Amino acid sequence: MDSRLSQTLFWIWILEIAVSGFNYAVLMNRIYRPRFGELKAHQIGMTTRMVYILVFAYLLDEFARLTTPAGFLLAGLCWLMLILAFEWVGSFILRRPVKEILIGWHIEKGWMWPYVLLTYLLSPLVVGLILRPAE
Repeated sequence: MDSRLSQTLFWIWILEIAVSGFNYAVLMNRIYRPRFGELKAHQIGMTTRMVYILVFAYLLDEFARLTTPAGFLLAGLCWLMLILAFEWVGSFILRRPVKEILIGWHIEKGWMWPYVLLTYLLSPLVVGLILRPAE
């Protein structure tokens, strides 16, 4: 992975994390949760997050000049690793119990975190293939 891709990927990810912080702290916790309850707030917030991850994937593809499926997948894999490290390390620093962390993984109960992770992984590829189908 070249340094241009690494830097672009990291800075776009930082911007996405800032937007996700706003999505979580303001929209999910202060607007959606009081009106709809915790699970529905999570579903609305995570759906919103998956949509703007696609927007950030478009920016990543453009600014990093990704052109190949392998490049798209590498970028998505890096994003996935960054978010998993951020979530787990941050949770441990905050002394959040593992049981609480794993709640969002239960798709059978309506939680959507695995879908968000899949979006991180596949969004550069999906956006890249849609925007550059002939390349």
